[in-house]
Amino acid sequence: MNVHSSEYIEIELAAREPKPFFPHYPSEYEAEIKEFTSTTGEPWKWWGHTHTPPPKHGTPPKYVGRFYLPKKQVEAKVWVPCPCCWPNHRKFGRKGGLIAWFPDEKVIRLIGPECYAALNQEGHDVAIADLKRREKEKSELDYILRCLGRLPEWLAAINQMVLIAYQADQFFPMISSRIHDSLRIKLWRHIRNGTLSVTEEIAGIRVGRDGEPEEYTERLSTPLFQLEGAKALNPERKLITPTLEEMRIALKKLSHFTEETVRTRPAQERLAISKELRRILRCVQTMQERLRDEMRLLGQVNINRLRQWATDPRGPVDFEIERKDGELSMRGRKEYNGIPIPEELRTNYLPTVDLPLE
Repeated sequence: MNVHSSEYIEIELAAREPKPFFPHYPSEYEAEIKEFTSTTGEPWKWWGHTHTPPPKHGTPPKYVGRFYLPKKQVEAKVWVPCPCCWPNHRKFGRKGGLIAWFPDEKVIRLIGPECYAALNQEGHDVAIADLKRREKEKSELDYILRCLGRLPEWLAAINQMVLIAYQADQFFPMISSRIHDSLRIKLWRHIRNGTLSVTEEIAGIRVGRDGEPEEYTERLSTPLFQLEGAKALNPERKLITPTLEEMRIALKKLSHFTEETVRTRPAQERLAISKELRRILRCVQTMQERLRDEMRLLGQVNINRLRQWATDPRGPVDFEIERKDGELSMRGRKEYNGIPIPEELRTNYLPTVDLPLE
């Protein structure tokens, strides 16, 4: 390739001088290198970088970590040279690079993400697998530490959520039973998809088999409203409180951990802790979303929609339902007036347990 091409770059002699300054695994320089490369976009200018090809034989490197170029530089596709394979031409940078420590030479080279594989595929594979293992362990530790500080907040939220869930577990099955069993209205089959539909008859004229015009009537199902929280009236609705109670106990068991005790735990134990945290938080969030959806049913707009649909002569059911002054009334074959809606279900307020960033 022509040295005068746009990809050619002249590397200073100082960068090519070996710098055997790192007799031990140089983890303490990782943050410095990442800061330098992400700011300057010129990894070969870092003071500890040795810009010479590594020997083909010898101990493979240890990958200390990854580094990345500035975002604007990547967008402009201005790449950087690699001492392994293209020491004077801009060839890599889109996916960042690797901080490679070569123990035999006691040097650090900032290289492309796949470049050493061209010299020693097996050595690269071992090094990259080891790096991914360490990255995974660090990720799990960071996740646990982010969670630890929020455990009191989450436990308080779950405590409040349990109180709301308990009222929901009592109230919604009672209402469902009175509609389905006492009023003998098979409501669930008509609302299970969250749509309130009516049947309309459309009259028309078509040509019959004898060639003569004939009148016909077609019945069409037409959506009238969307009904939020319809699943609250499922006759087979599952209780929410027992699951939240179980998750509260499980989360409380983890509250004795501190940053210091977590850091001293073996990697496999930290992995188990992070998995348990994820299990608990995802389960709580699922219950949280169920509860939030069910509480929407009692919103005035949804009750009004249900009332209008249930009294529409085109609809599949015939009963009355009304919310007034914090009470629910239903009338059909029987009449239930003034059923108090629990205070916890009268608003849309629900404490939240949000998942931390991974």
